Amino acid sequence: MNIDREQLEALFRGLSDEELVQRCGSDLTTLALEVALAEAGRRGLTLAARAALDEAQGVEVAHGHGPLCLCARYINPIDAQVLAARLQSEGLAARVMDSDTVYANGALFGSLALGGVRVMVPESQLEDAKRIRVAFDAGEYAIDEDFDVNQ
Repeated sequence: MNIDREQLEALFRGLSDEELVQRCGSDLTTLALEVALAEAGRRGLTLAARAALDEAQGVEVAHGHGPLCLCARYINPIDAQVLAARLQSEGLAARVMDSDTVYANGALFGSLALGGVRVMVPESQLEDAKRIRVAFDAGEYAIDEDFDVNQ
């Protein structure tokens, strides 16, 4: 049985906020998850739905370091990728989530409905990642205007 986008939109529109957040944390197809998160965003539940989804997935990218945890959210996918690269250069197992969806939709502001582009790190590395993120956001890793690439 194939369910199309319109049927999914009607289904998720009819759920209460609690049911919708619960469904976002369950095993959904890619299309169903996209529609459910869009409905959650329309209701202003995006962050709650994302948190439920993150918790439900419990993805572990570095064996023995625990599931992935949210380190930062950015509207601009490039900001998220630059932070992830900085974290990786510090030896952390950082991952960027949702940037492909933003690029596929062809609109930078498409990330708003998703709650932004996420930078995730293993649970055991979260404190180090947050420390680096604060320095990153404060501009401590910014390249000086007078930087000469030829030296």
